[in-house]
Amino acid sequence: MPATDASSISIRRLMLGVALGLILLATLTPFPGARLPDFVGCVICGMRGWSDALVNLILFVPLGAALLANGRTGPRAVGLAGLLSAGIELAQIFIPGRDPSLGDVCFNTLGAAVGQVTAVLALKLAACSGRAATRLSLVSAIGVAVVTAVTGWLLLPALPLSALSAWYSPDRPDLELFRGRVISTSLGSVPFRTSVFPNPDEVRRSLLTGAPLRIVALAGARARALAPMLVIEDEDGNELLLTGPDRDDWVLRLRTRAASLRLDQPDLRLRGALTRVAPGDTLRIEARRDPDGYCLRVNETQACRLGFTIGSGWALLLYLRHFPPWLQRLLGAGWVAGMVVPIGFWARKRWETVVGGSLLFITLALLPPLAGLLPTPGAQWLGAGVGGLIGYGLQLLTAGVHDRRT
Repeated sequence: MPATDASSISIRRLMLGVALGLILLATLTPFPGARLPDFVGCVICGMRGWSDALVNLILFVPLGAALLANGRTGPRAVGLAGLLSAGIELAQIFIPGRDPSLGDVCFNTLGAAVGQVTAVLALKLAACSGRAATRLSLVSAIGVAVVTAVTGWLLLPALPLSALSAWYSPDRPDLELFRGRVISTSLGSVPFRTSVFPNPDEVRRSLLTGAPLRIVALAGARARALAPMLVIEDEDGNELLLTGPDRDDWVLRLRTRAASLRLDQPDLRLRGALTRVAPGDTLRIEARRDPDGYCLRVNETQACRLGFTIGSGWALLLYLRHFPPWLQRLLGAGWVAGMVVPIGFWARKRWETVVGGSLLFITLALLPPLAGLLPTPGAQWLGAGVGGLIGYGLQLLTAGVHDRRT
C-alpha cells in the first residue's frame, strides 16, 4: 500500500475516533449531586427544547461526515448513528444529571444524516475555482451579516402582553433558593412588593426602556448556583426578569426572543460582586440600561456596557453560566472565526472578494449597534482574522492535494 494511501486511511480513522470521543465525552459525563433521571418520551422538551434539539443535531454532524470518509454512507451509516444514540440514551438513565429522551435519539440521527449530506456538498464546493469560488466567498460574507442581524434580533427583550406578577426568593426546582431577605424593590420611581402588578403595561414599558431596578436586601449564605432573589413572571408562569446571586457573581436575566422560541438564554453578570459580602450584610442593587448597554451595581461594585455581541451566538445553543470569562471570550472569538472561514476558503483575486471583505468589515464595525448588539470587541476582530487565515490555509491545502492527484 502506498504511503499516501496509508496516511489517508489513518487520518480518516482519526476523524472517526475524534467524533466518537467527543460524543461520548459530551453525553456520558455525570453531574455530581444530581438525581438519576427518568426517560422522557417527548421530542422537543422543556423551555429550551429547540436549543437542546439543535445541539444534539450538531453533535452528530461530525460523526456522519467521518462515517462517509470511512466508506459508510446512506441509510446504513445513519442507522448505525441512530443505534449509537439509542445506546447512549439508555446508558444515561443510570448517569446522574443526564436527561435521556426520545428527542435526543431523533436529532442525533438527523445530525448524522446532515453530516453525510454536508460532507458530500463540501467536497463538491471545495473544487470550485475562479468566479464560482469568489461568488461563494461573497455569499459567505452576506451570510455573516444575516447571522449577525438574526443574533441581535433573537437577543432583544420579548415581553408578552399579559398580566405580570413579582415574587421574592421563589423556590424553583432547577435553581438554588435565595437565603437572604428582600427589604424593598422599585422599578423606575414606582416601589412594588410581591403581587400581581395593577398596571402591567407600565411595568412592561419600564423593563423595555431599561428603567432602573433597585433592590435593598440582606445577604444570605453564599449561593452554590443561581439563586433568584426577584422574579417577574407573566400569567402563564414564564420568567420575564430574574435577578439574584450566583456564587460570587450578581446576575440579571431579561427574557429575550430567543427564550420565547425555546432557545437558550445568556445572562448579564457583575462578576465578583459578592466576593466580600457576608451573610447579613446589606445589599444595595441597581440594574439599568444606558444607551451603550446595561449597568449592574451591587454596593460599591459596578460594571457598565454589559450586553451581547456578534460572538454571543454560541450561547443561544448552549449557555453554561459557570464558564470562566476567558473561555466565554474564546468561544465568542471562535464563533466569529467559524463564520469567516468560508470567506477565506473561497477568496480569490477578483472583485467579488473585495466586495465580500468590505461587507465583512461593515458587518463587524457598523451592523452590531443597528442590530441591538454591543460593538465588536477586539478578541472577535482577531477571531475574524484567524478565521480568514484558516480558510485561506485550507484553500491552499485543498489546491495542493488536487495538484498531487493530477
